[in-house]
Amino acid sequence: MKNDKEVTEYNPFDPNFYTDNPWGTYSWMRNEHPVYHSEKWGWYALTRFDDVAAAALDSDTFRNFEGMDIDATGEQTNAGNFAYMDNPRHDQIRRIVQPFFQPAAVAKRSHPIRQAVRDLVANWQERGEVDIAQELAWPLPFDVFFNLLGLPSVHDEKFAQLEKWTHQLKHREPNSPDLTPISKAAAENIRNYFRELIEARRSKPSDDLLSHIVRAEVDGKPFVEPEVTENSEVLGLLTLLFLGGVESTAGLIGSVFKLLGENPEQRALVLADPNRVSDAIEETLRWSSPLQETARTAIRDVHLHGTTIPAGSRVVLVTGAANRDERQYVDPDTFNISRGKFRHFGFGEGLHRCLGAPLARLEANIVLQEVLPLLGEYEFSGEATFYPSSPNMYVWKNVPIRFDTK
Repeated sequence: MKNDKEVTEYNPFDPNFYTDNPWGTYSWMRNEHPVYHSEKWGWYALTRFDDVAAAALDSDTFRNFEGMDIDATGEQTNAGNFAYMDNPRHDQIRRIVQPFFQPAAVAKRSHPIRQAVRDLVANWQERGEVDIAQELAWPLPFDVFFNLLGLPSVHDEKFAQLEKWTHQLKHREPNSPDLTPISKAAAENIRNYFRELIEARRSKPSDDLLSHIVRAEVDGKPFVEPEVTENSEVLGLLTLLFLGGVESTAGLIGSVFKLLGENPEQRALVLADPNRVSDAIEETLRWSSPLQETARTAIRDVHLHGTTIPAGSRVVLVTGAANRDERQYVDPDTFNISRGKFRHFGFGEGLHRCLGAPLARLEANIVLQEVLPLLGEYEFSGEATFYPSSPNMYVWKNVPIRFDTK
């Protein structure tokens, strides 16, 4: 990471922000501007661990009715996006899908996930050179999540179109919170496709999550109306799941292999003791969490570190910065899988903690168990490239490596 610039602002809309040493910016904010105010964008930002934790857990003061994003992502989901809701409606909608993401339910998917990983890497031993991001980190969560939700499998001709729309959803205007026309069109295409799927599941339900949603009730009333319109909550819920179901897991898997490649002494610990796999996953979630920030709206004046955040202000909880806070961690900028048990914000915190965290953890753990012994002491064969996305995400597009085929 570069560290040759004087830090003067926090601007996650900058396309180069996450490759131009965001950690230096985070340190500057934590130590010199713990309540950072962006004159350009109007919001405030919290970066210290205790401040982020307190705000995330205080859902009475820091509300979500204006959304958890600082860009225009909310325009893609509309009604039904419970990440943009406060209670009681938040819990009512989240409870519809929660059973599919409980640890016990997720654990039942271990075998098919393991088989999917083995299928993806079946010919790697003969090749000795792969792109971890493009050939594993992205394809696996696409396969797993599409199967969970009830979308076409990788063998279906519609799969490629859905995969394309997923990536197009992430298009943003450079240095701006605005969506591109490509992103807006992708969101509309996905909503239209979901309308078709909803009608198909009404007449022929399955055991997938989509069928469960179609049959769901809230307070004794059907969640899905007889006629699904632009403002139907089911479309917002499905689009939210579609937006979040793949990218975070792809980011976690790509980052853990990148970090183990950059820190061979840590990789050696995992290779020597497979029980350290979970340690590597948790340290990756701390060191370079796929979720770098989330937003709230303060409904009252908040006084913190000599600054007043006025009621009605947007407040950014910079979880990526909190995860590197020297007040919370010893030597926080070092990737160290031997930290023991610790708390982090890799999947958020509080009311809006990531719904799919158990599934993402399971996928990443199985991947390391299956693939790291195959790769051994791998090396990078080219430059890793960053995945352009919304300003809250830290994900790799390419991580090319080479390894001994023995």
